[in-house]
Amino acid sequence: MQRSLYNTGFLTKGIGGIGAALLVLNGLIGAGIFALPAKMAAELGAFSPFIFLIFGALMLSIVWCFGQLAALYQETGGPVIYAYKGFGAAAAFQTGFIYYLARATAIAANMHVLLLYAGYVWPDINTGIGKSIAIVMLTGLLVVVNVVGLRAAMRSLDTISLLKLLPFVALIGVGYWQVDFTSSAHSILSNAPTVPAFDTISAGALLTLYAFIGFETVVVTSGETSAPKRTIPKALMLTVSGIAIFYFCVQWLYWHTIGDNQPESAPLIALASVIFGPTGALIMTLTAVVSVAGNLLANMISTSRLTYSMAHQSLIPQKLGQGYLGKVHHRYATPYISVFVLGVFAGLMALSGSFVWLAIASVLARLVVYAVCTVVLIKAQNQLTYPPSLLKRAVPFLALVVCFWSITQSTTDAWFFLLGELVVGALLYYLFSRNMPKQ
Repeated sequence: MQRSLYNTGFLTKGIGGIGAALLVLNGLIGAGIFALPAKMAAELGAFSPFIFLIFGALMLSIVWCFGQLAALYQETGGPVIYAYKGFGAAAAFQTGFIYYLARATAIAANMHVLLLYAGYVWPDINTGIGKSIAIVMLTGLLVVVNVVGLRAAMRSLDTISLLKLLPFVALIGVGYWQVDFTSSAHSILSNAPTVPAFDTISAGALLTLYAFIGFETVVVTSGETSAPKRTIPKALMLTVSGIAIFYFCVQWLYWHTIGDNQPESAPLIALASVIFGPTGALIMTLTAVVSVAGNLLANMISTSRLTYSMAHQSLIPQKLGQGYLGKVHHRYATPYISVFVLGVFAGLMALSGSFVWLAIASVLARLVVYAVCTVVLIKAQNQLTYPPSLLKRAVPFLALVVCFWSITQSTTDAWFFLLGELVVGALLYYLFSRNMPKQ
């Protein structure tokens, strides 16, 4: 009877199709898009918009795998559940541990990014005690919104998403209207974008792939999603495809408006300044704040469910796990202690600046998690009563190639830090497993 008090059914089904799509969107579009156009233009020139379509399509192979896994395993936890189903408790703990660190690090880092952009409007917010107070207030707000209910958090995400998308729509719409397409068409025909050297494409492709990391936010909340078998795969594929086109449009506009010049401010703020003037720059600065806020909220919603899931998979000792991290608030139906712990952890990292060394391994950790989950799907396909089509069998292997290529581009420092995290995770699992009842 006691066990039933802590099952995933006590998390409300508060995420619908639109909510799932917004989790994907906000997981992807954060601070990166505001700095990315200039880097891409410098690396790839006129070819830079097309790299988003090419490597965005390759990234869809990984996205598709996560959609299939979400349809197979519909519990809250995402990668933790997948690793548990595929490789058992030890792999699930390690996957959850490094993934949690990566996501918590992203929250801490993005708090600083949000305040950096806000500092263009309110300079005092980044000075001395003002920054510390702002981090504490931001952390507290994220915790409160997530504790008082999933529906409240999703309504906040709806509003933030609207506020972040409208300026982008205006920027693209007005920007394209101002472009002289007759001159651009003549320029393209007379000076068509040439395919860069392979090394140059590799550097640009890596930037592109990093821009798509974060899509998996939605699978962690599968247990709180209505009809996840249908909703999540559709939300993943449609939203990521749409964002690839969005990135293409933004990059094309940036190249044809600013080119490979290095702006003094963030590239998209510089672009808005050219198209709309000083008012446009101010609006795009505020959009950057809202965009990062949306990423923080989506990240907070999903990451807090990782420790909740690990508690319910008995990967954490019962007193700590189901006694605390696995608890659901009797009124708000949220894993309130997991939310609070994540908020405190990320907030302390942001206050101390200690997230910087963890950030080195953050992207590599996510890529390793992607590869693990893809292998789980291959194993699951082999166990199906009715084998999938040849195409469906081929996609996970393409996803693995994309993962492994991306992983090999990581720095030596990133590997050392990740190995350090895995050693710590192994020690924690050993200590925890000694205090857990035998299955």
